[in-house]
Amino acid sequence: MTRVLILEDLPSDVVLAKREILKVLPEADILVVEDEPGFTSAVVNFKPDIVISDYRLPSYDGLSALKFVLTKSPFTPVIILTGSMNEDTAVECMKAGAVDYVIKEHVKRLGPAITNALQMRSIKLEREDALQKLRQSESMFRNLFEMHSAVKFIIDPVDGRILDANQAAEKFYG
Repeated sequence: MTRVLILEDLPSDVVLAKREILKVLPEADILVVEDEPGFTSAVVNFKPDIVISDYRLPSYDGLSALKFVLTKSPFTPVIILTGSMNEDTAVECMKAGAVDYVIKEHVKRLGPAITNALQMRSIKLEREDALQKLRQSESMFRNLFEMHSAVKFIIDPVDGRILDANQAAEKFYG
């Protein structure tokens, strides 16, 4: 089940957003908050898979919410959903790390934006997992190489230079 966190203060906009979310994620677990304390608590405790945030709220703003999410949960995509946005604001949001922005009068774009953001998240998580496994493999190889009792060298096949040697080689050859 996909967890969706909505930061929005207008109930009518929440209804519209939920309708579009449920079109693409019928089984979504949706939590709505409308202020900073509720939002920060939800990011930490609810652990959303995606965040939909209004750009401007009475006591909080979408850019602050975006920065908080990127700090606490860097793989969680944030889509800015706003009533009015000029090009400069959209660029500012994207540069700050939002994966997309949707103007409320074009709320039908929210579903495809969510689908795309979750696909991008999945790719990033798979990449991070692969990098973690690569680091573990490298660490295991490095440990086997360094600690092996047999003399071991890594030699450049082109010019024959010794690129690395293990501790046994250092002891044997000095």
